[in-house]
Parts: sequence; structure tokens; C-alpha cells
Amino acid sequence: MNEITPDRKKAAALTRQVGIDFGAALTVALAYAGDRLGIFKALADGAPMTSPQLAQRTRLSERYIREWTATMAASGYLDYNPTDATFRLNREQAMVLANEDNTFFMGGAFQYAVACYRQLAKLMESFEHGGGVPFTDFGGDIVEAIERLFHAGYETWVAQEWIPAVPDIHERLLVGGEVAEVGCGAGQCIIPVAMAYPSSRFFGYDLDQASIERARRKAAQAGLAERVTFERIAAEQLSFAGRFDLVMAFNCIHDMAQPRRVLAAIRRIIKPDGAALWSEAHAGDRLEDNLTPQGRTMYASSTMHCMTVSLAQGGEGLGSVIGADQARAMAHEAGFTRFEQLPVKNPVHQIFLLRQ
Repeated sequence: MNEITPDRKKAAALTRQVGIDFGAALTVALAYAGDRLGIFKALADGAPMTSPQLAQRTRLSERYIREWTATMAASGYLDYNPTDATFRLNREQAMVLANEDNTFFMGGAFQYAVACYRQLAKLMESFEHGGGVPFTDFGGDIVEAIERLFHAGYETWVAQEWIPAVPDIHERLLVGGEVAEVGCGAGQCIIPVAMAYPSSRFFGYDLDQASIERARRKAAQAGLAERVTFERIAAEQLSFAGRFDLVMAFNCIHDMAQPRRVLAAIRRIIKPDGAALWSEAHAGDRLEDNLTPQGRTMYASSTMHCMTVSLAQGGEGLGSVIGADQARAMAHEAGFTRFEQLPVKNPVHQIFLLRQ
């Protein structure tokens, strides 16, 4: 039996890729430190600074700042001018790394990744014995990370683009309707939507108590406590029938223990002429469609968070990579007779419209 000689060029190429990924993994951790310590925000005005000047502004150790800025410059996260040894955030870098109120901001991604890193030992136990890592084990960082990852997008897209793409629902909410959001998290979606539709009432449901408490505080601060309420309950346990004009489920169905039962519950609680809006990340239905950098991110986050959180509840562990065909099949299984993908362009989400 002849052994096949390995292709050394392919091995070398993979070695280089692993080296790049190794550096990226460490950079994510250091970017998390820069985000949490306020270093990126200290550079947000675009002013060039030497490492001693930046250390003085942030009141952090210059030696650490010097090495950190070198890492960020090598990663393309900062600009470096060798003439005067200064570092700066250009406008585009500031949008991604320092300014939270735009859809390009990614500081929450660093926070999310580190929250997942911290659970690796428990995740490895789940590899060996099954089960999963409960959402509560990820701590407050994951709640804040998810909020920071999505709030600017939801504020920009949901009330301005997604709901208006369903004209009858949009018009109904303008004059006064009732809206529920399952998997509402810390209110990062439902609160800005409530602000956009001041004649309607809103109800958020989530299983995580910390998220619910955070959402209630935010609603009160926004002066919305009388129109926006939150309750800790599993979506499939909602007892209403035919109550809501609109039910929203954004980037959460895949996390749930019983996603098919949740979809059936959503169908039950909407009015006969109501609608549901469901979003998932852009993905194809076949593995080979998703062998891309974006696919890698989705499968990795699914393994380290979304899937394991579901399995920890004895759930299905659906995973976060859901194509339109799979979503359509699940919606029909839940009893919906109409399913369509909304024709709105979005860099992150695919949005499905479900009707009875």
C-alpha cells in the first residue's frame, strides 16, 4: 500500500492561516481590553497621540499602552505615523471600534468572544458528556455584549425598514396595536420600536432575569414604562390566543430549547390577520454554501454559545445557521400557511414574514 505524499505547500499555507488566526484570537482579547478600559474611546476624536500621551489620557500604564497600540496598528485597528510615532483612529476605525450609535460598531463582538472564552472548560465537558452551558453561566458580559452588538442595527432597521415592509401592520401600529417580542433580551429592539410607534403597546418576553431587569430599567429611563412591559417567561408557555397584531423574534429562535414549539406559540398568540417577523443571520441551507468567513463566525458562535445554551436546557440545539428553506419548513410545521423572505437588503439579517 503506497502512502500519499503530503503536499508541503498546502501544509505551509495552512500553517500560515493558523498563525494568522492565532494572532487574531489574541488581538480579540486585547481589543476587548481596549474597549472595556476606554482606550478606543480615548482615541475617538481622531487626534494623533504617542503612547505616553495616550497613557496619560487614559491613566493607564504606558508600557502596556505601547505594546497594545503596536498590536492594534499591526491589526489595522489603528493608524500609525512613524514620523512622530503617533497613533490615531481614522473616521472609519472610530465607527467600528469607538462610536456605539452606528450599525458598524463591533465592540460588542469582542465582549461576546471573551464571554465565550471564559466558558471553554464547561464547553469541553459538554463535548465529553453532552448537555451544554446555561445562558446564566456566561454572566452579565454576554447580556451587555448582545445588546451592544445589535441595538444600533435594530434602532436603524426595524421601525424604519422591516415593519414598514409589511404595510398593513405598519399602519395598524401607527394608530394603535399590540406587539410582542419573544427573546427580547435587554430591550435593545422593542424599546426603540415602541418609541417609533407611540400609539401602540409593547410586551417583551425572555427567560433571562438579568436581561428582563435591564430592559425594565431602560424602558423606565426612556419614559416608556406605561406602554412597554417585560415578563420572564418561556415563549412557548405564553397563554394568550389571538392577541397580538405583530410578534417579533429577532436572532433568538435558534437559541431556544424548543424552537418549533416557540414558532407554534407565536402562531397561536397573533391575531388571525396579524403577522410575525423572524430574523436569522444570512446563511445558506447547505454546509457547502456557508464555508466562508461569515459561515465560520456563525458556526463558531453557535458552538460556543447559541447551540450549547439550548442543549443546556435539554433542548434541540438547533444551531444558529438557518437557511431560508429550513426556516420555511419550520414555519409550515408550526402551522403558518404563508412564509416569505422580506425584500429588504441587510448586511446581517435575513427577515422572514409569517402569517396564519
